[in-house]
Amino acid sequence: MVLLVATERIHAAWDAVPVSRRRELDLPAELDVQGPISHEQLLRLSRTLRHDASSHAAGSVTVLSALLRGTTVYVPPPPKKPEPTPEYLASKARLQAAADQAAYQRLLNPTHTPDPSSADPHASEAPTATEETLTPSLVLNIFLSVIVTGFSVYWALSKFMMPDILARRFASWTGPRMDAASPAGGASDAVRVLVSLFAALAVAVAEAFLYAAYLGKVERAKAKERRVKERKSVVETVPDAPAQSVDQEEETIWGKGVNGGMRRRVREKWEREKEQDVQ
Repeated sequence: MVLLVATERIHAAWDAVPVSRRRELDLPAELDVQGPISHEQLLRLSRTLRHDASSHAAGSVTVLSALLRGTTVYVPPPPKKPEPTPEYLASKARLQAAADQAAYQRLLNPTHTPDPSSADPHASEAPTATEETLTPSLVLNIFLSVIVTGFSVYWALSKFMMPDILARRFASWTGPRMDAASPAGGASDAVRVLVSLFAALAVAVAEAFLYAAYLGKVERAKAKERRVKERKSVVETVPDAPAQSVDQEEETIWGKGVNGGMRRRVREKWEREKEQDVQ
């Protein structure tokens, strides 16, 4: 059923129909301007006024096209916003109190870590120390260190004279075909590649060990910092000192506390220097 907005023409035509006829035609008992009226009711209203001689004599609009002029489809107003339930209000108050408490703790202790049980379960977890430090640049640095070490060892074995101890050791690997006059001391290409791989592997193990030690130190430092709890206690409460009157003049006490504040000490120093200048 299509609802239309009642214009002043529709309201005047509806007002021209007697109350008894409205019930027979199933017209609305009350109709306001800008109120809703169905298209079927508007058709019945137009037919009734067209065949009614009194409506023609009164000069009311009876043509359906004239009644529809200026009207639009009626859009009902949006429903009222439902009142919040007690459960919603209690949950909102609990979350607000938790947020206020966390903000207060951050003001008192900047390194305060909130309770994970009160955190949002849908929030992403904080990155660990490994995720924070294991960057692409670090991986590339370790990889380049291993590659450069291997090539450097191979180049050194090819260009420089090998010590006698290593030469005799490699002689047992290469067999009787040892050429003592060669720069590598008789080591074959296979031996040089093997030594280069061992050197690169040693560098990789050292890099991994140092990195693991660094991560362990970072984790221990963070765990120690989380275990530290700041404790605050009131040592002494000093009431506010009232203004003192000397020679009918009001003297303002600068600073508060046992020894006064910085402003009071500066003022006392200034007064002493002024007295010395006068003397």
